[in-house]
Amino acid sequence: MLSESAVEESSIAAVTTENSVVVISDDEAENTLGDSVIIIGCLEQSISEEKTPEEVLDDELAVTFSRKGNVLPHARYDCTTHPFVRSENDASAPLGKNSDACGQCFCYLCDKLTSLCPYWTSPSICHCNAHNKSKYWKAARDTALVGVLTMFNFDLTEIDVDLRQGGNHLLKFMQELFVQYNNYLVGEEISREDLYPCMCDCHQGQRRKSMGCNKCNYHHAETRIYRYSAVYDLVSKFVTQAEQENPETAAVMLLGVAKELMLQKEPPQVGQAQDPTEVLKSAVVQLMERITVTLQKMLVLHNFPNNLYRKFVDFFKALVFPPHCYCFANRLNILPWHDYLLTSVLMGQNITGERTKKGKKEFLWEPLPVVQARVERLKDEAKYRPLVRYLKAVRCNDSLLLKVLKDKIPFYMCKYGDFDGAAQVLLNWKSVDCCIVCRITPAEFAVYLKMFRTRSYPSGNELLSQEQWLIHPNSALKSGTTIKLAIQMLYTNQTLYRNPKCWSSLIQTWCSKTILGENGELEPLSCVEPAVVFQKDILHLSLGVLEDLKQQIHIKLPIQFSLLNFEAELILAVQAVVRILLDLDGHYMLNSVLEMVFAFGSNIWALKLLLEGISFSENLLYEFSTAFKQELYSQSLFAQRMWNNQGPVYVSQLITIFITHNHAVVRSAAFVIMNIILDHFSQCPWTPYVANFLRNRVLIVSCSVLTPLEQHELKDKIAVFQKQNATSPAIGK
Repeated sequence: MLSESAVEESSIAAVTTENSVVVISDDEAENTLGDSVIIIGCLEQSISEEKTPEEVLDDELAVTFSRKGNVLPHARYDCTTHPFVRSENDASAPLGKNSDACGQCFCYLCDKLTSLCPYWTSPSICHCNAHNKSKYWKAARDTALVGVLTMFNFDLTEIDVDLRQGGNHLLKFMQELFVQYNNYLVGEEISREDLYPCMCDCHQGQRRKSMGCNKCNYHHAETRIYRYSAVYDLVSKFVTQAEQENPETAAVMLLGVAKELMLQKEPPQVGQAQDPTEVLKSAVVQLMERITVTLQKMLVLHNFPNNLYRKFVDFFKALVFPPHCYCFANRLNILPWHDYLLTSVLMGQNITGERTKKGKKEFLWEPLPVVQARVERLKDEAKYRPLVRYLKAVRCNDSLLLKVLKDKIPFYMCKYGDFDGAAQVLLNWKSVDCCIVCRITPAEFAVYLKMFRTRSYPSGNELLSQEQWLIHPNSALKSGTTIKLAIQMLYTNQTLYRNPKCWSSLIQTWCSKTILGENGELEPLSCVEPAVVFQKDILHLSLGVLEDLKQQIHIKLPIQFSLLNFEAELILAVQAVVRILLDLDGHYMLNSVLEMVFAFGSNIWALKLLLEGISFSENLLYEFSTAFKQELYSQSLFAQRMWNNQGPVYVSQLITIFITHNHAVVRSAAFVIMNIILDHFSQCPWTPYVANFLRNRVLIVSCSVLTPLEQHELKDKIAVFQKQNATSPAIGK
């Protein structure tokens, strides 16, 4: 009878024989019980494995299992099956057995299996001899992989999808351009007579001959002309396509086009074409202007890697420019964003844009497209303070368009909260021929007043944008600065001075709160009518203040203005409008009077000051009242809507200041207001209140200024107003 160990050994041996089990012992003992690893393989593999001789590499390590690895795809020169003979640049015929290949061998140039390579054994271009130790074959591989991108000297590691796409577009375009340019060089034959008429005497009167005489036979001969317009259209279309691509793709396309244009030659031309695009030189100049401007903006707006940026610029510099394109040779010599002079200006360390280097003065001078691109990028990044510093320091070849960019400096200063600085720049900036205020429009004037009054600004990058308005809570203007600035702006800019909408903007701004409403609009401010003595005192002081402001004298408002700040500044604004109206009396046709009246809002006492101020000129008073009545009739629906919004108290006070005026033409405006109310009687449930107000405040108190006819008409109006439905007694009371 066998022992237990013998039985176990025999069972293990049986399992090993039947199932090809390889047992790896954890120790050197003969007993295999407790083995930690059992590897089970298929029968065929096990048989081969059993035949593998045991190789002892170390005293403690024995290889008991091995398997031949699978052959992975590889270059031909790395093949272990077939030997390879190396040479530097032999491409005439296969060397040795280089043409032999296994199923996994790849062509070094084509990156394809050798069976798919069309030039594997082709004479003079044998790809089978290519390998990575030869400069010749490495250059050939780079050319095969990157195509036209080789002219940019890119490393393979630098070429991404965008650059490769640009190369593909450029290669396709170059093929089309080759055909079109060859057609241009062939030209077309036409008669010289089609270009310009023959002036020979033989064509005059009865002696006219169709073929001409011996003197002018040359003129009637065929000649060859060359029209470049087809090439121009093709290139222009490609440039347009490039402008729609991403920056890296577009840069490759545009630089490639520039190189092709520089290589084109113009054949001798007969005559002079009227269309500049038909002449090679003028057409190429136009195309290069567009290409270089686009490249300039692209290099500024986008963050190219430094090595890529440098290679683009170096490629352009290396172009051979013909004489008609010499002006473009330095177009891409643009200061990078990390340039020392540019950085010092943006950081505020250099406010003039000048520096002395090796005894020579240098200035921050850049072409207009570059300036525009820098401004655009700084705006998009909301870096308004560096933007202001840059615009103040930079110089440009186009001073007029640069001035347009600099005119927005006060707006940018407001966006980072420097309202005092913006006010000074608007009027006193010395680096331009005239102050910025001289060039702003009435719409911009209204926006500036709104910004200074409320210490807010539009969130967009344009002054007249309809974006949401934001507030600078920690910024504040010195007392009286805004009203002085507004009046000086009117005196400085004659367009604003003569525009009634600007007068309305001035009045409306000072009849509004200093905090914007939720919708970003000005909120009406109702100021209590100050004492008559205070009004007269401020009116008297306003005369001297306005005279000093007109002379652009820096003044400080009198101490009396600090007692009732809002009311005093409103009186000053009204007095400024009165002075303007009196100054323009007889020289300007009044308009937008209705808008000016509504600009006062509920501050009817201030409107009364305006009427009293212009009463010194009967002609002006007549024009004002006449224009007011005409606009009431023409804009009756607008007026009715405003009155409904303001309420019966406003309407009652408005009618009162007109109907109690000493001049009849002004009183007539009150009856026009009441007539319009009667025309929309059903929409005015508040007329009983107006009737009671007019009866108590006008008929009883101020009846002496009315003529009997006016009193009778007023009583009739009151009676009709009183008949409004009796369901609103509370309003009447």
